[in-house]
Amino acid sequence: MPGFVLQAAIEGLVAGGIYALLGLGFHLMFGVLKRVNLAYGTTLMASVYLAALSVNLHGVPWPAALPLALIIGIAITLAVERLVFAWVRGDGRFSMVATLGIWMIIEEFLIRTPGHGRGQAIVNPFDLALVSVGRLELRVDHIFAFVLSLALCAGIHAFLFHSRAGLKIRVVVEDRALAGLLGIDAASVTRWTFALAAVIGVIAGYVFATAQHAIDVHIGMWATLKGLVILVLGGAGNLWGVVAAALGLGIMERVGTELAGPGYRDLIGYGLMLCLLALFPHGFGWRARLASG
Repeated sequence: MPGFVLQAAIEGLVAGGIYALLGLGFHLMFGVLKRVNLAYGTTLMASVYLAALSVNLHGVPWPAALPLALIIGIAITLAVERLVFAWVRGDGRFSMVATLGIWMIIEEFLIRTPGHGRGQAIVNPFDLALVSVGRLELRVDHIFAFVLSLALCAGIHAFLFHSRAGLKIRVVVEDRALAGLLGIDAASVTRWTFALAAVIGVIAGYVFATAQHAIDVHIGMWATLKGLVILVLGGAGNLWGVVAAALGLGIMERVGTELAGPGYRDLIGYGLMLCLLALFPHGFGWRARLASG
């Protein structure tokens, strides 16, 4: 393997930590909760955008940006849960259409906020610091995202499969009637899981925005498409598979960019998703059961 390809692969692996964080949030929403929430990507990015807007236009100290984004993200996510999934029953296509409408509403709201049409700057506490390993140079913020994604994945796995709260979530998801017989408040468990998905997603959005030093009102489309690609590649019901797919996607995009140019970066990811869906027309990995671990 040529040296520049190996370097690109390692850079892509580390940078894929941002994708892995995004994939964890989508795994909780789509894989664990089994909710087709098309507003999820836009919600988490809108939360970071509004927090950055508050810092830039309203004098909020930049260290408060992440806590503020978390508050906004949890509030919007729980509102979507109440407006759509708690009221809309039956065919999942109804909730899909409803969340698509909420996606459009959120984007329209952001476009009409002060400073619309411009990306909002956001502070990167690591700036552009680099770590040299031989001839290889890696960004510190990418290394941080990589380590954080693995730590969160281990934490979420332990929570879901080795805690009483995680057991309640699995029971509610697999058999809501059984949960009621066991005295589990299914509605409360669902809300708390939605809030957890919001926390993970907002952290992913914030890490992405800091790596880019800015966030745009339309970045929710990017987050949604990337999240769905990662779910298809890794399997929505497979936690570690999602992380592996995210890191693999980072490698393939970085190597593809090095070999073919930046214009082919997204084509690689979407092309892989299309091929997998052609091979698995019912959805690759969507039948994996949460209870299997």
